[in-house]
Amino acid sequence: MQDPILRNTFLISCLVLLSMGAHAAGEHHHHHHNQIELAGTENPPAINIKLHKDAMSGWNLEVMTEHFEFTPANTNQNHVPGQGHAHVYIDGVKLGRLYGNWMHLTGLAPGPRAIKVTLNSNDHQDYVIDGVVIGDEVVIHQP
Repeated sequence: MQDPILRNTFLISCLVLLSMGAHAAGEHHHHHHNQIELAGTENPPAINIKLHKDAMSGWNLEVMTEHFEFTPANTNQNHVPGQGHAHVYIDGVKLGRLYGNWMHLTGLAPGPRAIKVTLNSNDHQDYVIDGVVIGDEVVIHQP
């Protein structure tokens, strides 16, 4: 993201998400968890994630995709093949949605932390291949 206004807006959105948490205590938010099966599809979406230790605090999550376009303006709209957003999980608990390639993570508890990112359609369906959600997971060691 080279545009500083877009970058700052994205970073502020991420910080708000982190400060609020994904869900209030005792509150559950459900989407229909249908799946879009892509087995046999030519050039299905793919994802690879990396975590980089931030020089000031926390970690910078880098999300690299192929055959996938982040389309935040189309969230909650009809499915368009190869478009959507990502879901970010820490130790199996959903942190929230991701609408771009970078996210700053802070406040992680000490010890090994499993960071997982999955690809989802505009209408929140999981992209899957042979029933397996398209995603990537990395374990980091939080001091």
